[in-house]
This record gives sequence, structure tokens and C-alpha cells, in this order.
Amino acid sequence: MHPVDFPIYHRIAQQVWQGNYDLYPEAVYGPGPAQAHGFRYAPAIAFLLVPLGWLPLEVAALLFFWLKVAALFYIGTVVMRRIGLRTRAQSTILLAVACVGGYLAEELRYGNVHLFVITLMVYAMDAEASGEVAAPAVALGVAIATKLTPVLLLVYFLMRRRFAVCVATISVLAALAMLPATVVGLKANARLLEGFGRYAEEKVDEGDNYALRGVLAQHLAPSRDSAGGELTADREQLITLVWAVAVLAGGAVVAVLLREPPSGPLAAMLDFSIVLTAMLLASPHTQRRYLVALYVPALLLTAIMPQTRNEIDRRLAMFGLVAVLATGTVLPLLFGGRHLALWYEAGSPYFFGTLAMFVTLLTLRVRLQKQPAAASAS
Repeated sequence: MHPVDFPIYHRIAQQVWQGNYDLYPEAVYGPGPAQAHGFRYAPAIAFLLVPLGWLPLEVAALLFFWLKVAALFYIGTVVMRRIGLRTRAQSTILLAVACVGGYLAEELRYGNVHLFVITLMVYAMDAEASGEVAAPAVALGVAIATKLTPVLLLVYFLMRRRFAVCVATISVLAALAMLPATVVGLKANARLLEGFGRYAEEKVDEGDNYALRGVLAQHLAPSRDSAGGELTADREQLITLVWAVAVLAGGAVVAVLLREPPSGPLAAMLDFSIVLTAMLLASPHTQRRYLVALYVPALLLTAIMPQTRNEIDRRLAMFGLVAVLATGTVLPLLFGGRHLALWYEAGSPYFFGTLAMFVTLLTLRVRLQKQPAAASAS
């Protein structure tokens, strides 16, 4: 296995350790586009990665891999504990891993940090539910500084009036923004933050985007300008407008449907799974490997399907799991070869599989909300 993203983390870690703080390509600060593959996280994350640079690349990559395996089991045990499942935990974890096997294989192959971001979000959810403030704030702050889109969990905490955690998380983000300044100075830190913002913005219009915005770009903007193959300005504005309206409208609908606080641990885990899935759909840019976040809702549905006495709920859970398994793992194996794979991806199956999971989770949550007695029993 030859990871693609991890060598960038390792190079940046060594670079910072050696006193070189040029984290982003120089082209980022100019008018033209920068190289597509580079370090795109907040400057503070580069400093947090420094321990990886103390090890040889191969050793660090192996450690990174086994930490991900541990993260998978940690997430599984937290979900099982939150919903009170004391039996079949290991088999449930293995079934959920198989369900998102295609996404997990790609995440491991690329050596991306995304699985750790999901782990931080799971920890933040778990710690916050236990009444802690500082620990979930630090975990969520680091997750947001790494990938930005976990800010949706902060929005959820705000909606649930967890004001102490929200204020603490914002404080952590402010501290992380200023952390490199203690080493490089305020002026250099401001330049790093500018580079981070510009480089993150460039990511939005790259290909390989399986979020709503990527689907809109694929289907609303089939034509490209003749000069450089980029989206024409009017098409890009149309896509941005449609995407923004859809995300805002969808967010409003979800907020109304989830206006009642969760009535129990199962409803709370459904809420968290909805946040994770919405994050994938609404994000400006979601690559295939990021869909490993569906591991959490897959765990939840795999765990509750044998327990529920309601046939409709059981079928809903099965539908969500099959949608993810089929679009992300099974069908890509059948569409082997470059031409078949391109034809398959042209239909945006990863987006629609994720959307099916999102609708399933939301429907189960609404049904559970209408049956508080059944929720308590489960």
C-alpha cells in the first residue's frame, strides 16, 4: 500500500521541525491556481503533526495505519455503549466495516487524516453527552481546524443550547489560530492563515467531488470554456447559488424536524449520525474517501436492526445499509476498468447512496420522535 496523503503530512511535520514554516505553495498568494495536492489544513495542525516527523516515513505510515484500526474499534465501542448494546458488539463492528468497505479501503490507501477527524467528533459527542465541556471543545476545535466541515456539529450543539461547549470550542479555535504565532510571529502567522484560507477555497472547485455541489457541477455545467477547461463564470455562479439555496433550505427543514430534543440515547445517536451524513452532502467538496464517515450510521443501523420490533423501522434500516453497501462497495467492483468506472461515477452513485442513508436516518428519527414510549423501551 502506497499512501498518497500521508507523505504530505510527514513532509510538513519534518519541515516544521526543521524550522521551515512555508506550509502552503507560493502560488496560493498569487492570482493563479496552486498545485492541487498539498497541505490544506490550518497552520496549527502542521505543528500538531510534528511528532510524525520524528520517525522514518515507513515507520510513521505503519503507526498511522494501526492508529486508524484502533480508531475504528474505538468508534464502534462508543456507539455500542451509547445505545446500550452489550452483545454482538464485535460482529456489529465487522458488519459495519464491511458495509463501508469500499470507502474504508480508499481512505486507508490514501492515508488521509479524515478517519481521525471522525474519531474526534465521536469523542466530542460522547464527552459532551457525559457533561464535560473542555474535552469535547478541544476535540471538536481540532476537528474543525483540520477539515472545517465538522463545524456542523458545533451548529448542532448550538441548536441544542449547549452554550458552554460552543463558547469553549470557539475559544479553542481562536487559540489554534494563534498557536503558530508563538513560534513564527504575528505577521508570519497572518500570512499562513491567509494561505490556508485561499488554498481551502481552491479545493471547492476541484474534481472528484461527491457532495451536492459536485453533483450540481457535473449535471448543471457539462460545458466548459475552450481556454482552460474550467467552469465558465456564469455557470459557477449558478452552481454556487443553487447549492447555497439547497443547503440552507435543507438545513431549515432538518432543524424543524429535529426541533424536539432527543428522547433517549438512540435518538441522540440518530441525531449525531444525521449530522455526519449531512456534513458529507452539504460540504463544498467531499471526496470518496471522506465517505468513510458513513461508518457511524452504518454501525447504528446494524446494531438496531435486529433489536427493533417494528417491521417498518427494520426495513428502513436495511434500505439505508443496502444503499451504502451497494453504491460504495459492491457496484464499484462490478464496474471494473476505466471506462466502466467513469460511466458508473457519471451517475453520482456515491452521492445518492449517502442521500439514501441521510433520508433513512431522518425518517427513523422522526418516527422515533412520534413514539417516545417505544424509544424508551428500545
